[in-house]
Amino acid sequence: MNILSKEQLTDCLKPVFKQQGFKKNKTTWSKTKDDLIYVLNIQGSQWSNEDYYINVAIYIKALGTEINPTEYRCHVRSRIDKEKKSCVSICKEVLDWFEKYGDIQRLKTLWRQNGLPLMITVDAQNYLDDL
Repeated sequence: MNILSKEQLTDCLKPVFKQQGFKKNKTTWSKTKDDLIYVLNIQGSQWSNEDYYINVAIYIKALGTEINPTEYRCHVRSRIDKEKKSCVSICKEVLDWFEKYGDIQRLKTLWRQNGLPLMITVDAQNYLDDL
């Protein structure tokens, strides 16, 4: 299976994430749910016009005032591997990621079990410790 181009992936993601309640701005989708903001970003590579990264992130609203945070400003972040995957499987993996990490109490539990992605801010760690 060939890797989808950035444009192919973006075109495939649009209807799926619109149906899920995400708002799109350029190559970033976001959705506010309770005390969190979910962010999905398709980031172009600085090394090649053909390459890109699929970034997923959670912004904890209690830790800031941003309404539309960029992925790199979020508190919990990760990347989805796109190698040898269809658009359908990428969509499923992204939605599963948000399901797994998209609840503040679940984040707290996963933090205490060392089950969060490696990219988590110190502010988020301290906040989850204090909950």
